[in-house]
Amino acid sequence: MNAAWDRAFPNVLHDAAGRRVPFHMKWGVQAMGTPPWAQDIGPFEDEAALCEAIEKTPATLTVLDLPAGTSAPQRLPGQTWAVQRHTRHITLGNQDPVEQWPTTRRKQWRRAEREGLTVSRSTDLNLLVALHQAARHRKGIVSDKNQLRRLLEELMKEPTTHAWVVHNAGGDAICGGVFHAAHAKRCVYGFGGQFRSQHPGESSRATVLLIGTAMRYAAQEGTMTFDFGGSMDPGVDRFYAEFGAEAVPKIRLVKMAPWWKPIMRWRRPDLFDS
Repeated sequence: MNAAWDRAFPNVLHDAAGRRVPFHMKWGVQAMGTPPWAQDIGPFEDEAALCEAIEKTPATLTVLDLPAGTSAPQRLPGQTWAVQRHTRHITLGNQDPVEQWPTTRRKQWRRAEREGLTVSRSTDLNLLVALHQAARHRKGIVSDKNQLRRLLEELMKEPTTHAWVVHNAGGDAICGGVFHAAHAKRCVYGFGGQFRSQHPGESSRATVLLIGTAMRYAAQEGTMTFDFGGSMDPGVDRFYAEFGAEAVPKIRLVKMAPWWKPIMRWRRPDLFDS
């Protein structure tokens, strides 16, 4: 993922610790943060260098997502705090991952098959982008489709990336997703999306079929862990948990100028630990 992101956006600035954290303007102020659509800033070994980079940045706002399972630095710079978040993981092994799911999810999988839903590999970037954008727009999340397409175009060049689309019995696309590798043999559900279905429950069953197919493929490729991507939407997180996925801590480091805090508590309460 990191290499694809760097190819897609070659002009990104790096901080003193070598992290891929570009400067940009956010709400009229200079900000430094995890790149768009990236799960985290990538693995790092030198905690002190990371903290030094945060301390010395001229950015008014800094938001950095650490890799899943990474602890917050013991000595954070001034005006910096750690927000407790999580993603969800399922350990993949030699057994069929779908058969290891709780009963409810396996029933949804079988019903999806009975209803004639089908899933297949896809390289249709326009469709994959449209599916992802549709999901973001429903949630009111701003997303640049041109930058997303550029990133996916580079990501799809990597041999460990696989994308799938689910169609209903009539041949209409319902949902799709791009699954990419991360460090430590981890497959990330990074770019999912769906169009609204006219049939109750069909979208949910289609997503179950999508995730199960991607899990099976990842397991066959020797992947050890399936990562659901860390959604903090309560409904989505509950949906992922019902696959039997366990919560894995994921730390977000936030630093901002004191005068900016009252505004950000109103606009982005998620940047503050509750």
